[in-house]
Amino acid sequence: MIVRLVGNVERHLDADRVREIVCTVMRERAGRRRLAQALHDDPSLLRTGRPPAPFCVARLLMALREAGAQDIALPRCGECGRGRPYVGSRSGGRWGCSPCFDKPAVCAGCRQQRRVVSRDRNGGPRCAKCPDTTGDPLAELTRLVTAVDPVLTADTVRSALERATVRTAGQRRLAWAVIAQPDLLTGAGYDAPTPAVLRFIGELVQAGATTVVNPACFRCQEVKTLSKLLDGKRVCRNCFARNSAVPCIRCGAIREPAARDAEGHPLCPNCLVSDPVNLEECRGCGRRQKVAVRLPDGPRCANCRPRNATQCGICGRTAVCEISRVTGDPWCNRCQLRWTPCSGCGTVDHVRGGTWDAPLCAKCTNPDPDFWGRCPVCRTTWQLSTRPCQRCALDQLVRDLLGGDTGTIRQDLVPLYEALSGAERPTSTMFWLSGSKVSILLQQIGRDERPVTHKTLDELPTSKVLAHLRSVMVATGALPPRDERFVVLEGWITAAVQARTDPTERRILHGYAVWHHLRRLRRRLGKEHTTHLQALNVRCHVTAAANFLDWLAGNGLTLSDCTQADLEHWTSGSEAAYQDETGHFVRWSVQHHHARGLTYLQLYACPASGGHPHTDLVQ
Repeated sequence: MIVRLVGNVERHLDADRVREIVCTVMRERAGRRRLAQALHDDPSLLRTGRPPAPFCVARLLMALREAGAQDIALPRCGECGRGRPYVGSRSGGRWGCSPCFDKPAVCAGCRQQRRVVSRDRNGGPRCAKCPDTTGDPLAELTRLVTAVDPVLTADTVRSALERATVRTAGQRRLAWAVIAQPDLLTGAGYDAPTPAVLRFIGELVQAGATTVVNPACFRCQEVKTLSKLLDGKRVCRNCFARNSAVPCIRCGAIREPAARDAEGHPLCPNCLVSDPVNLEECRGCGRRQKVAVRLPDGPRCANCRPRNATQCGICGRTAVCEISRVTGDPWCNRCQLRWTPCSGCGTVDHVRGGTWDAPLCAKCTNPDPDFWGRCPVCRTTWQLSTRPCQRCALDQLVRDLLGGDTGTIRQDLVPLYEALSGAERPTSTMFWLSGSKVSILLQQIGRDERPVTHKTLDELPTSKVLAHLRSVMVATGALPPRDERFVVLEGWITAAVQARTDPTERRILHGYAVWHHLRRLRRRLGKEHTTHLQALNVRCHVTAAANFLDWLAGNGLTLSDCTQADLEHWTSGSEAAYQDETGHFVRWSVQHHHARGLTYLQLYACPASGGHPHTDLVQ
């Protein structure tokens, strides 16, 4: 859109050149979107150059004019209205030129209203005729540093100062800051007024200082690069991110915002890169995907990015590998996902080094604590990223699912919570919990105010997920053990009996299935659980009885009306399935006076006759 709008105005630059300028001026996609939105809302900015407008428009106008554009207007000062080749930014989109921005002030030397050129050691304004010449701050700084740390020489201090900041005015400000607060050199560097002071301290430490030390973070007390300013104190990047963490408007993850949507709501990095606006067409597969790498021919997704097959430094097999940032050696996807006890400390964790037979965790691979980041939740996991570790993320996920509306885990669900959150491989557990059926089921259990019992779970729709979850709850002690096969068999028999429409048939089948088979099975089991073959045997007998009753009803007969000729007719027909089990039902019916005068003819193969069928009377 930007290239098209600029091309509608400028005739002296081709589209490729304009695209190159736009990508140079605004390197970030979010910045290019803001620029496109501003030009879309007011395309006349390219011809007039008049603020108010976002400062990115002024940067584009200046870059286009510098590249040789003639039809594009120069950015105009918001104060004097003149077109200027360079303007500075000001809040509210009122950019302007230096004469209008540089407001005069009372000089601390001559007390006249003049243009401010520099500042003295007290921060007072100075004009061009009244520089602060009180003493030599660089010489004072050199004497102070050499007195604090005798190992350092004057030349070393001067060299460190020149590497910390190049401008003379910046060197004076640095010297005045250290002279006013000498303890900045010995550990209080988190109070440094400018980042140049921290660079100066780092150069002195690199030069071999013993008394001058790098300052620790004001929040976590760890010696790291203090790149952020928080409440007037210099802090590390991790502490600043934790302080800035807010819930993502889309996924709810509490992290430092990577960007904000059109309404100003925060977005975490994952949601930012997954936003449909940020998807780009992959040059490999042609689909709109998240950009994994940018090559000279265009963006590539994770599946299409180039990967070379090489020998893994851990398992030794030849596969598609990536270079490990920990060891610098190639490692394959299988080793990246592997969880196993560390051969050094015995902790079950991700493999980060070693060999396949002697794997090492992160701490044993590189014991330097400064090399690793920390999980912002537990502060114990050694990892490269500053995101919550997988175990803490799993703990939060289980709490969200089982906590209900209050977020508190009920006492009867504590064993299940501890089992899920304490799983040996949190990656596999998170993958299982991410399924929609599992998450919905756990949310239902967490929101139900009744105690979790087998009866409560029986009220839920039957599914494989529910069966697996029940077994997990039994294994963790959240539920008492129960013979699940027997319970399922009882439910199946109840459904089979209720399916009979004739009351007499329902009574006969109920007596045969419940009072004969289930009672005998209970007595035989005792304290043991039902096996698969035992349950299958009962099902086959009940199915055979139901099929025989259906055949009788289809021929206008009942069990009490069935004669020997009818039984032999069924035996010789094509519908005679489960003959052994049906014979058992016939004998039971005769014994319990549901049928009379029936003798079941059972066919079997006689070995003495060479396998030919023989008939035996079974009464």
